[in-house]
Amino acid sequence: MNPIPLILIAGTMPSLVCTLFLIGHRVRPHPSWTLPLKKAWLFVLVLAGTALLHLGARYLLVDARDTGARLETYMAAVTFTPCIVSGLVALFLKP
Repeated sequence: MNPIPLILIAGTMPSLVCTLFLIGHRVRPHPSWTLPLKKAWLFVLVLAGTALLHLGARYLLVDARDTGARLETYMAAVTFTPCIVSGLVALFLKP
């Protein structure tokens, strides 16, 4: 079983939702959102850091001749891109 779709749903979608809330909080601040958004900010950064660590480890450990493993690494990179981008957005839009 390929875990990438599960990781996409379990990691990337909440990350994008949290980032949208961070952007909304910057546009129209709600004082009652501050504490939950600090947790959301940390959640997004942890997910983005984990995704970058996973991709870095795969890049270093995959044999260049193994085309299947390279394809899986590229698929993981495409899967994790929204999570990493939302982590960068969250980093600059800290609540």
